[in-house]
Amino acid sequence: MLSVSEKQWRAAAYIVLVTLFVIILLTFRDYGVTWDEELQSQYGLAVVDYYLSFFADHRFAEIFNLYLYGGMFDGFASIFDRLTPFSLYETRHLLNAFVGLLGLWGTWRLGRLMGGGSVGLLSLVMLALTPMYYGHMFNNPKDIPFAVGIIWSLYYMGRGFSFVPNLPRQLILKLGILFGLTLGVRVGGIMLFAFWLAVMGGDVLCQSSRGGFKDLRTVCGQYFFKCVLPVAILAYLVMLLCWPWAQQSPIVNPLRALSEFSNFPQDVEVLLDGTTYRSTQLPWYYVPLYFSVQLPEFLLFLLTTSLVVVPRLWPAWDKPRKQLLALMLLMSLFPIVYAMLRHPALYDAVRHFLFVVPILCVLAAMSLRYVVVGLVGQFQQSWARHVVMGGIGLVVVMTMLVQIVLMIQLHPYEYIYVNRFAGGVAGAYGRYELDYWGSSFKEAAERLQDFVAREGGVPSGKIYKIAICGSWSSAMIYLPPDYEPVVANEPAEFFLSTTRWLCPKMRPGKEIIEVGRLGAPLVVIKDLRGGYEHYEGNEKK
Repeated sequence: MLSVSEKQWRAAAYIVLVTLFVIILLTFRDYGVTWDEELQSQYGLAVVDYYLSFFADHRFAEIFNLYLYGGMFDGFASIFDRLTPFSLYETRHLLNAFVGLLGLWGTWRLGRLMGGGSVGLLSLVMLALTPMYYGHMFNNPKDIPFAVGIIWSLYYMGRGFSFVPNLPRQLILKLGILFGLTLGVRVGGIMLFAFWLAVMGGDVLCQSSRGGFKDLRTVCGQYFFKCVLPVAILAYLVMLLCWPWAQQSPIVNPLRALSEFSNFPQDVEVLLDGTTYRSTQLPWYYVPLYFSVQLPEFLLFLLTTSLVVVPRLWPAWDKPRKQLLALMLLMSLFPIVYAMLRHPALYDAVRHFLFVVPILCVLAAMSLRYVVVGLVGQFQQSWARHVVMGGIGLVVVMTMLVQIVLMIQLHPYEYIYVNRFAGGVAGAYGRYELDYWGSSFKEAAERLQDFVAREGGVPSGKIYKIAICGSWSSAMIYLPPDYEPVVANEPAEFFLSTTRWLCPKMRPGKEIIEVGRLGAPLVVIKDLRGGYEHYEGNEKK
């Protein structure tokens, strides 16, 4: 490991990225439509129409609460859809996956900036093997683009620490545009800007501690006018370009959106360790517990090790690397601590915190490299070093292979992954949220068609009604016109139900199809043609 050149580490990283690119092309059609995607696609069309109408069409403000989000990804997806031969949702999934791949590339760059080529490659591989990130890459149009924007903004902020306050013009342009695009997905990214100011502010105070107020004022002016202000102006303009609603009131509306996200009114049932809570009344440990069960075991182990490793690495680092580490720690820990203290409304496990995962992978990669270097350094003989390196390499490869096999078994629902500490996916059923996106409705709808086809198909002139507990669009996009969705308790030939909440118990009937992975059912379909029984609550009618 230690004798490998930076060029070789870089070549290995490119091989991983190209491999992932090929996997994306081969598998993006496997992923189903999530519950949010219908509205997200409508929002993207509305954003494009707003510009095509020369700012006259304000339909974007009427689509649920999506006006609170920037239209960067959804608008671009709407344009991209017109350029590909694929269906709307296939196009969105392909673009979403490419954006996720950019996040993997950015994680490699950030890891390399922190610890060289080995840390960069390890960060990349760890993130690719983290189902919590990879499973969202294909059909999460909110959290993945936001996480990618955060990781690239972190990277360029980290590079800038070597130049502040005299940031090169090219670096200002890259950081301003990328951070603006991040805000153009979700305005909550402003917290990264605040942390950046805090880290630089600490440096300013250190520089001015010997010079009094006069020097402090001079240094603050240099930082503000040469660094902070140019990035802020450029990022703000890019954000406005991506966000039609913000353009209507460029100061007030972004602040309103920020306030809404801080006190989000979503009040739904949430499952945590076998107990159902309201999303507005969650226990303080909701976020850390979900991270502890959804991150892979190897990542949790290395993150625990980093509690010892990082303090030991700190004294040997130069100032820019220390500043970047401080920024990474703030960006990864503060949102979690904030959620623990303020108890905001949360749901769908911790997908809103996906931007933390790439940072954790970089910290874990740094710890692994430190441990390997420390172990190898204990031996003076060359042969002994090679033996130790071979043993460590074997453990790493075996861990990777086990994780790859597990992700293949979960495909295309990698994001339902739960580690072995929590009993695996089977043990998590009924205790934690699994397919909260409802993307498994695609497979269920396709299997229902096969079932009906074996019976001879839908009779001529007849429409099969499907009672659905869950998102209609997630299923009906994959069914032909001779299938009609109805409310879950209305008369129907079939009942299609997510296993979330108490949906499967709503209707009696013969279960004919179950979609699941690793022992956990995600969707069930019941045949109701043997007789219809209408239930309201527990009273049979």
